[in-house]
Amino acid sequence: MQAFHSGREAKEFLISELVAEAQHENAPLSEVERKMLYFTESGWTLPDMMEVSEDFDREYDRVEYEQKIARFVTKTDRRIRKSSGDDYDRWWVAIRFLQREDHYISVKIRLAGLRPRGDQLRVFVTGLGIATCLLVWIFLGIKYNIPVPSRGNLEVFAWAVLCLIFVAYTLLRFILGRKRSDELTSKLVEKLVRIWQHVSGTTQLL
Repeated sequence: MQAFHSGREAKEFLISELVAEAQHENAPLSEVERKMLYFTESGWTLPDMMEVSEDFDREYDRVEYEQKIARFVTKTDRRIRKSSGDDYDRWWVAIRFLQREDHYISVKIRLAGLRPRGDQLRVFVTGLGIATCLLVWIFLGIKYNIPVPSRGNLEVFAWAVLCLIFVAYTLLRFILGRKRSDELTSKLVEKLVRIWQHVSGTTQLL
């Protein structure tokens, strides 16, 4: 796998992949859209970056553009993931290389919520292992009457619940994706808050 010797090399590689993905989706980037991916507050950039930025602010909607680029980032990651291992490793080497500095394209990559291959599975397995150990500890304590301070039991139970919630959320992201799982989680939290407010109000009336 060929290494990157500068932020410019890493950035040009990432941008070339995104441009190729846009063309594959029959939604090619305009010159201004492509050049905006070179924007940075530090390090190397295009010599006409100021003019490009002014044209972009005048002609484009920033939110729509960021969502568009984030979508291409996600699709590019999926495409390269299915290709050779060297291509995928090079893709992530470039991503990590640019994270050392302040680059606009890195913000778009974070917006896409990418995780390296196998990272989600490792998080899931780790969380599941912790939750399983805690639940087994609680079960054995109840079954064999192992003396544990009541406060300790409460803390262990709370940690077990938190771990289970974390595992469930991680699994949901793995299956449905970041955006969909966040939407479902947000709706669930809102419902729980309403239920809690209702119960609290009823208790006060009693």
